[in-house]
Amino acid sequence: MPTPRSMFGGNLTRSRVPLELTSIDELLRHLCVSEAELQKIWWYRSRMYSEFNISKKAGKSRLISAPDRRLKMIQRALAQLLDGMYQRRNAVHGFVADRSVMTNARSHMRSKFVLNLDIENFFPTISENRVVGVLKALGVIEDVARIVARLCCNNGVLPQGAPTSPVLSNMICFRLDKDLHGVAKASHCIYTRYADDITLSSYQPPVALFAGGVPPTGNFSTELLAPVLVEAFAHNGFKLNAHKAHYGDRNSRRIVTGLKINEGLNVDRRFIRNVRSALYSIETLGIETAQAKFKSEYGGKCGVANHLRGKISWIKSVKGQSDPVFRGIAARFNKLFPAEPIKVQPTRTEMRDRAVWVLEHTHGDWAQGSAFFLEGVGLVTAAHCIQDAVGQEIDLYHPSRPSNIFKVKVRAHHAVRDLALLDHSIPSTEYFELQLSARTHAVGDYLIAVGYPGFAAGDNINVRSGQISSFSVKSTVPLIEVTQKLTQGMSGGPVLDIDGRVAGVIHKGGPDEGRDFAVNTDALMAWLSELVTAVGAPVS
Repeated sequence: MPTPRSMFGGNLTRSRVPLELTSIDELLRHLCVSEAELQKIWWYRSRMYSEFNISKKAGKSRLISAPDRRLKMIQRALAQLLDGMYQRRNAVHGFVADRSVMTNARSHMRSKFVLNLDIENFFPTISENRVVGVLKALGVIEDVARIVARLCCNNGVLPQGAPTSPVLSNMICFRLDKDLHGVAKASHCIYTRYADDITLSSYQPPVALFAGGVPPTGNFSTELLAPVLVEAFAHNGFKLNAHKAHYGDRNSRRIVTGLKINEGLNVDRRFIRNVRSALYSIETLGIETAQAKFKSEYGGKCGVANHLRGKISWIKSVKGQSDPVFRGIAARFNKLFPAEPIKVQPTRTEMRDRAVWVLEHTHGDWAQGSAFFLEGVGLVTAAHCIQDAVGQEIDLYHPSRPSNIFKVKVRAHHAVRDLALLDHSIPSTEYFELQLSARTHAVGDYLIAVGYPGFAAGDNINVRSGQISSFSVKSTVPLIEVTQKLTQGMSGGPVLDIDGRVAGVIHKGGPDEGRDFAVNTDALMAWLSELVTAVGAPVS
């Protein structure tokens, strides 16, 4: 077992020890624990934990040791003190403020080669004596260190389930993080750690991390790792999990802490399939049968509804509330469990980004423009974007999934007003609708123009800020002149006011035009009224 001095180097840099950890009396006073209660916990702490197993992949299980209410309160108070002492390294993303699995995965976004490793029996490997040692190394006197370790450990090790285990495990890994960072730096790699998940990545094949060249993609034997890498773990009292070493290259799936990083951060599709499969099981078998099946497979105290809620919330945190995959799954969950629905309330930005799409067609000359969904109206674009495609199918897609192409047709168009309505059969979970502006606008008002100029796969929505520079009327059509440049491809997109509501439809502009215009929504509403009068029914 490594000593405190070997863990922290020859010259120990001690954290400032809080007053509450300077003496036994101060500690007990802070925790509101009497000497009699301390004696009880000291000798009978194992009785204060409830243990249960939860199922993992490949039929394995994880032992959870959950402290009772009183002990958990004490441990939470200790965790706050320990958090103040812990000096986080940049590579650490687990159990620290403002860090998460997403920030961990984002650190490797630009890498083309990813090595994933896992520490075997992470928490049980950290003994009570190691906790005492690390606290002493940080300046806590031995008597206090032993009491803290006693309050935080069970059966001589850190229990998985105690509030203090995360921060203490990070303290224990302080030297490991330093050593692995050194290995990564020498190998021109990026190193991060999230609890027991180790990730090293690089833009070039990380040959130096392996003993005899990089292995094939997928799981591989830890015996293929370079000795310097294996020794870094052994030197710090840890052992690698031989079954969880994985290597991915530029042509394979690259996963970091459960997130796919090949093209932006995304949830692994196997995770999505698992959630959908569980929902289907409930829909076909019923809640009671599905709950019994879940209990037999996974054990623990969590019900199937809470289990699924956690997974769906995870999808939401990664993909966003506007994502159609999340919205579709959440809708199915809410139908099954209406008493406690998952809230689907996207931000204004998410709604805007999901309301504006790209349209393309090759009828006549190839044309590309923007279109948007407007509440109570439907799918709107500029007439000149579809002038050669009337009666023909037009491709419409959202940039988040450019391969998922929907076919739409022109329902109505007005060449003079440069407006068009499109018929579509796109599921409502795929898009959001913008709302019409209720403001009376004036020169100088703030506006943003939204669209996809010169769109190519991988491009994001283009948002351009500006102001109203003037109002004009051309051929009886009210126009809004704006200060931002409206380039080719943005035509048909919306111009939004400060409330995020539609004030106009992008008409023309760009470097070949002296001025940049949007058709005022007054023209749109007047045209819709004419259509209603002519058809005798609402156009939407």
